[in-house]
Amino acid sequence: MLNKINNLLDKFGLSGIRKPLHLALSQSFVAGLFVAIDFIFSKELSVANFGAWKEIFFFLNLGIPLLAFGLPEGYKFFIAKDEDDHGYFESTTSFLLAVTSVLLAVLIILNLFSYFGLFDLGMYYGYSLLFPLPLFAFLLNKTLRFTYVNIGWEEKLTKLSFISTIINMVFIIVGVLLIREHLSILVGLSVLLYFFIFMCPALFYARALKFNFLKFRWNGEQIKKMITYGFPLYLATFVGVFSNNLDKLIVSVTNDDAIFAIFAAGAFEIPLFAMVSAAFAQQVFPRVVALIDKKEELQAKRLWMDTSVKVSLITYPMILLALFFAEEIIYFVYSEAYEDSVVLFKTYLLIGLFRNNSYGVLLAAKEKTKMVTNITLVLLGINLIVSILLYYFFGLLGIVVGTLITNGFMWLIYTVKERLWSLYPKLFFKNKIIVTLLILILLIYIYG
Repeated sequence: MLNKINNLLDKFGLSGIRKPLHLALSQSFVAGLFVAIDFIFSKELSVANFGAWKEIFFFLNLGIPLLAFGLPEGYKFFIAKDEDDHGYFESTTSFLLAVTSVLLAVLIILNLFSYFGLFDLGMYYGYSLLFPLPLFAFLLNKTLRFTYVNIGWEEKLTKLSFISTIINMVFIIVGVLLIREHLSILVGLSVLLYFFIFMCPALFYARALKFNFLKFRWNGEQIKKMITYGFPLYLATFVGVFSNNLDKLIVSVTNDDAIFAIFAAGAFEIPLFAMVSAAFAQQVFPRVVALIDKKEELQAKRLWMDTSVKVSLITYPMILLALFFAEEIIYFVYSEAYEDSVVLFKTYLLIGLFRNNSYGVLLAAKEKTKMVTNITLVLLGINLIVSILLYYFFGLLGIVVGTLITNGFMWLIYTVKERLWSLYPKLFFKNKIIVTLLILILLIYIYG
């Protein structure tokens, strides 16, 4: 299968994007699993129970970046500059094991407090002890993927991801059978499925690299370097994740599980958009770092802009098709009970227009990570104010529009900070296909 994909790329003169496409394909397997989970469990559970299910995934997505401390980002940067992949990997996983252990200890104490009636953990009592598992699996998976990109093993990554996806589908099917008989295990099952989705491929990745992620090797100097570089990015990442999920947090706090389920189904940004852009950005990151080190900043910017064009040519047609078939997609993945989610989904698709690159890459390559954090904090403030204001006047749709406006501000701020305004007319808007797609997308959204 991989050979057929490579031959097709070569045939159409696209061999230059082979590696990022393989990276995007491997990431799309993960996205596909989450879509499969939504598709299956939205039909097995009531709207209210599915809302509770989505809330668990939401809190995992929000909480995991909080405990990463920027180490994966620091790891990615230093292995791009240093050949000691094994050393940095062992230092990273040792730190992750330590963080996971501390989290487990805290959760044991909280569960004991709940047991003695000091406060009530509710449905998370007992099951919360599983939370360290998805934390470790997600961060381990992310670290190993950075390693594969750095050494140019993107095609191998695709193969291993495909194998693990088949295995994970078996776990999902088993989960469905269990939830039919034992609805009470909903929390524990959702946490374990999240864990399996990231841990299963991580086991394959580590085995192929001959990396031992259970080996405790604490190199204080390497850990300090990675955290010093990565901590501002950690703050930016967490604030960014919080900002991107702010809409769901507002709805979760102010509405019941049924309303949250409707919103979560509609406020569904097709994961493939972000994954394609992240794949291309990760693949060119070592080259961007090398160009910045050589003081060739203009070439680094051109490389970044060229990546934006390539990603847009992949994702913009998807946005166009998804807009055209928005109702059919929502009804197929969920059901007609989620009819009110369609307009939210169509609006959320427009956010994909800004998911054509990683906007902090150039600043991160120049080690201006604090600036990335500051920009992200500004964007969080904008998102909070605009989303709450629009929610007050327009309800659920207002929150989605607020997120869209915030992403527009993100593009504007990074364009000004990196002085990219001169490159957009020359390299991006000069592409007639992209301009045509943009016009069609806006027309279908307004009149479709």
